[in-house]
Amino acid sequence: MQTRKWMKCCTGVSVAVFLTMLCFVNAGHAAEKVQLRFSTMFPQTHLHTVLNQKFAEEIKQKTNGQVEITVYPVGTLTAPDKVYESVVKGIADIGMQPPLWVAGRFHLSEIMELPSEIPSAWVSWKVYSDLLAKFPFKEFDDVHVLYGHGPGRNLITTKTVAVRKLEDLKGQKLRSSGGYIDLLKAWGAVPRAMPMSDTYEALSKNVIDGSFAVAETLSGFKLADPVKYLIIPPVSTSSCQIVVMNKQKWNALPENIKKIISDVSADYGEKQSFVWMYYDKTGMDYFKGLGKGREVIVIPASEKPKWEKPANAVMEKYIADKKKMGLPMDEFAKYFKERVAFYISKQPTEEQAVKWVEDNLLKKK
Repeated sequence: MQTRKWMKCCTGVSVAVFLTMLCFVNAGHAAEKVQLRFSTMFPQTHLHTVLNQKFAEEIKQKTNGQVEITVYPVGTLTAPDKVYESVVKGIADIGMQPPLWVAGRFHLSEIMELPSEIPSAWVSWKVYSDLLAKFPFKEFDDVHVLYGHGPGRNLITTKTVAVRKLEDLKGQKLRSSGGYIDLLKAWGAVPRAMPMSDTYEALSKNVIDGSFAVAETLSGFKLADPVKYLIIPPVSTSSCQIVVMNKQKWNALPENIKKIISDVSADYGEKQSFVWMYYDKTGMDYFKGLGKGREVIVIPASEKPKWEKPANAVMEKYIADKKKMGLPMDEFAKYFKERVAFYISKQPTEEQAVKWVEDNLLKKK
C-alpha cells in the first residue's frame, strides 16, 4: 500500500515537473519570436507591396515562424519620403525607399539618377547591386542594407508640344526630382520638383507641361490621361531603391536568422526588377490604349549627339563635385559604365518579366 502511494506521489511530482518545464520551454520559444515592421512607399494593392508581403511570408516560412514581418503600405506607418529615416530611428525595422527622395545625402547612389544607357529595371538592379558589393557605401553606415533594385528608363510626356528634337524641349515645365533636375536644365527644360502623387493635378491644372518619369507612372498614377505625347529620348536616366534594416535590430538577431534573411533578400532584387518591367509595359499599353491623337515619339539616333553632349556635361560635373568630397569617383564612374554595358546583352526580355509577374503575383493559387 505504501509503495503504491509512493509511486502515485512520484508520478504526480513528475507530471508537475514536466508541465513546469513545458511552460518554461514554451515561454522561451515565445521570447525568441521576432516581430518586424516593414514600411514601403507603395500602396497596398501595388505589386511591389504584394512582393514585399511575399518576402515577409518566405522569411516566416524559412524561420519556422520565428520571424514575423508585418508590411505597412504607404502612409500607414511612415510618410513615403520618411521611410529611410524611420528605419534609422527604429520606427520601422525594415524600409524601402528611393535615395533620391533625400537630396544630398546619398552621394554614391546618385549615380543611378545620372545619364546612362540603362535600358531596363533588370539592368538597374544588377548594376546597383554590383556597386553596393564593390564599393563602401558609407551613406548607409547607419543601417543594414538588405538589397537594392531600381526602375528602367525615364520617359518624357508633354501635353501640347510634340518633342521631336532637343530644341522642342526648351522652356517645357516638367515634373522631376533628384538628379534628374540637372539633366532637364541642361536640355533646356524647366524642372519642377514635386511628389509624384501631386503630378496628375499639376498637369490637369496646367501648372506643368509634362513629366520626366518611368512608364509605370502612366498607369500607376494615371499620368497618361492629361498628356498627348510620349517621348523616348536617346539618352535618359534611371534611379534606384534601397531596402534596409535598422542596424540595432539586425545586430540583435541570431546568426542563423541573419543568414536566412540575407539569402532570401538576395533573390528579391531581381523579382522587384520584374515588377518594374511589368509596370513599364502596362504603362505603355495604357497610354497607347487611350487613343485620341496620342503619339509615341522615338527620338532618332541621328539626334543623339545633341542630347548626349549636355548629358555628358552633367555626369562630368557630378564626378568632379563628388571627387572634391574625397569619393573614389574615377573608379566608381568607370565601373558603373562598364557594368551597364556588360548587362545590356544579358537582360531578360520584357515578355519574360511579364510572364514571371503573371505566374507568381497575379495568378490565383
